[in-house]
Amino acid sequence: MTVRAELYCYFCGHGLGEVLVPARTRRPSVEQLRAAYAAAGRESPTWSAADQPLCPRCGGQLFLERFDHEVVRPAERRALKRAS
Repeated sequence: MTVRAELYCYFCGHGLGEVLVPARTRRPSVEQLRAAYAAAGRESPTWSAADQPLCPRCGGQLFLERFDHEVVRPAERRALKRAS
């Protein structure tokens, strides 16, 4: 199963965009979030010595705003079949 997650800043409200985290738990761990943002190839949080994600804009603490479980399939399986 995959979790779709997004981090937001408490102070400035900046969102870092959604990432897909392969996880079997209800909520992704810090290590899973770190790996997902590193692999995404876009803006990622800075990490404190205590493994707290920090906003790259203002340095404020980030929180996990929304996270949903979903089944992510390869693109070729997503094509809808037309009714004939």
